[in-house]
Amino acid sequence: MTQFGSAELVSDYGDFGRPQALREALQDAPRLFVSPDGRYLLVWLDLPRRLLSFPHLPASPPRPQPGDYLEHSWPAPSPPLVGLLFPQSPGQAWSMALVWENGRAEVWAPPRGPADPSWTLLRSVELCQGPRARVVSACCCHGDELLWCEERTTANLLTYCLCRRSLRVSGRRVTPGAMTIVLHHSPPYHVLESAGRVFMVPRSTGHHPLLVYAPAEALVTLAGLAAGVLHSKALGEADADYKKLILECAGAAADFQIRHAAAGGPEGLLVATAAGRIHLLHGDGTARLVYDLGEDLGAEAQIKMALSGDALVCAVDSRLYLVDVRSGRLATKQDLDGGEVLLIDAPEGGEDVRLMTKVGVYQGGRGAGRSGMAEAALLDMVYEEACKYYQRRSLSSAKLTAQSLKENGMFQAPIALAAILRRKSEAGRYAELLGNVDNELQSFLSLERLKSRAAGAPRPDVARCCDELVDLELTRLLQADPDRDGLAYINSLFRTFPESAWASVRNNFQFQQNGDGELVVRATADLWKKVLSPLPPSASENGVHPLFEVICQSLCAHKPKWLPGFVQHAQECSGLYRNFTPTKEHGEGAPPLYKRALSVLNKRKDNTNVELEVEILLCSGRPQAVIQAIHTLIRLRRWPRVMEETRRYSQLNPLIKKDIFITLLVEFVQHRQLDSYVPQLCDLCPEDLTATDILRIVLQNMPKTPAVPPPPFSADSGKHFTMGLLKPLLNKALQRQLRRDESFPTFPPAAPQRTNKAAGDGEDLSPPDIYATKAL
Repeated sequence: MTQFGSAELVSDYGDFGRPQALREALQDAPRLFVSPDGRYLLVWLDLPRRLLSFPHLPASPPRPQPGDYLEHSWPAPSPPLVGLLFPQSPGQAWSMALVWENGRAEVWAPPRGPADPSWTLLRSVELCQGPRARVVSACCCHGDELLWCEERTTANLLTYCLCRRSLRVSGRRVTPGAMTIVLHHSPPYHVLESAGRVFMVPRSTGHHPLLVYAPAEALVTLAGLAAGVLHSKALGEADADYKKLILECAGAAADFQIRHAAAGGPEGLLVATAAGRIHLLHGDGTARLVYDLGEDLGAEAQIKMALSGDALVCAVDSRLYLVDVRSGRLATKQDLDGGEVLLIDAPEGGEDVRLMTKVGVYQGGRGAGRSGMAEAALLDMVYEEACKYYQRRSLSSAKLTAQSLKENGMFQAPIALAAILRRKSEAGRYAELLGNVDNELQSFLSLERLKSRAAGAPRPDVARCCDELVDLELTRLLQADPDRDGLAYINSLFRTFPESAWASVRNNFQFQQNGDGELVVRATADLWKKVLSPLPPSASENGVHPLFEVICQSLCAHKPKWLPGFVQHAQECSGLYRNFTPTKEHGEGAPPLYKRALSVLNKRKDNTNVELEVEILLCSGRPQAVIQAIHTLIRLRRWPRVMEETRRYSQLNPLIKKDIFITLLVEFVQHRQLDSYVPQLCDLCPEDLTATDILRIVLQNMPKTPAVPPPPFSADSGKHFTMGLLKPLLNKALQRQLRRDESFPTFPPAAPQRTNKAAGDGEDLSPPDIYATKAL
């Protein structure tokens, strides 16, 4: 992953022509464009309706000429501008096309030398055929071809279609091609070109899918952010109908609400949903989640997105996010001056990200002189690691320092290694070694710079510096192998900076919430190994908690509803990676993860959330834990939930089914709150439980009769237990037993005992029930 530092202001637009006019134009919330050759910055102002060009000043002459400045305006009666495009014909230089809402397109050529010293309007072209047509959005595809979404009025009904037409430019001559319709009867779409594909984003709030159109193959793909490819079809003149296309994948409704979409260069399309999730839609219709802004994206916030190599550059109002697209990990979060942000594409293989805001150009990344800084940092790291190692092995109480290692020459290993590195650096052959420790060096340098910045920061910026510092420290500790000192440091960070540590945990483990409100963890296997590793010996003596308990404590404090999901994810990973389980030397009989999470929950003084305890027990999936959870629900009299969870888990384990059935049967005898659940109770009856067993349980748990019997017509006479309530259950048990007896007959069959004498406490049993019981 490319390591990005904090973005720094490197220019106040002094390197553009007429910088003061540019600063004034940027105050009106414009849309910004950069010409394909990077020579011009184009500023599109909706109000007032103007288009301005500002040439980038070269390092050496020639200087910009008056003709390099374009000032084009269109007064209020004119239709609004809907697209600024850069078509480029094969073998020709680029040109600029302005597309208006009424279907008119103006083709402009930039200054190209003494023969063409200024911006020149080459031709105006009518894209649409009907006079009442209206262009909704437009983009370039296949170099010099324009594709647009067009609104048409037919029999007082609004319909939309997707059209394409070429504008071939040769010198000063513009030759428009014939217009063809790509798709009829479509909803309104916003079209964007990226990665050789045209991505069509629905503009309405209806449940319409995303479309990906490949112009070369005339292939259209219907896609969703969660479902991926829904349908794909090659379009012809006969079947270029959106309604027919949708019918072929009926029932596949869109699963998202789009907040913003932007071209992602060769990778595809960036899509931000209303919930703040940023997805990357590829040209083949597949999509994946890149980052979740979550609560950082407010309802009124303005969002800008772009891709630069492996980095997602996202600006929410004035806050900048740099995210590694491959891992989804946040690399930098920083507040910038100015809301509108435009990404200036870095050169091929470049490492810097350049951003434009209203106040100037920002640059973030690895600055000049990196080699010298890296070399010095690498030598310092050698001495610091050696100092830590020798201090641990030293029998002396004297404090060792890196400076003492360098000066007294007692420890030859770090001195020899430093000399080797220095010789290699002088010979210019340490690039391979630096490549091996590049990430560690960048982390080390970023940490040192941040510490220096935090020491001299004003009071309002101290909290933000602490957040970044804690994130860097925890990230560094989680990447290293866990040891006693590292765990102690992690514990102290969570105690001292709980909010910052929680934000870092969400970032490192990629805690996200799906559409159902459930936790999704996209942590790597190496991170799970750190979480599930046992506590090093003697670490618990100093009050150091394992990483699993530390994260559970943070979840309890900030997102308690995510704790059961985290425990479930941890259990799944512990089953996948057997080498994560404790070994004999670390204590083989360690408690299961759900018990460790419950111990964290029970230690909290404000632990009143019994529902959370139940969820942790249920998500563990262990029979005893499930039984304990259902017993807790029974104690709380949550009967619908009791029946639901019992029905779910009784199918997985007969032990759960039998235990819960007996418990519910006892409850059924004690009170009348379960009378309406008799059918469910019958379904839960285990196969090996006979009617005799049921009666024995009932008789042993009958409530004690009052000393004075109630009058025959008292108000609470209907609350007493009668054997008639058990009739459906007993009948089911008897029928099941009769079927088993028929399968294994005896010769001759035993005659039933006929007696009317009651047995035990069964005075209230009816004669048929007594006969059946005696027969068993």
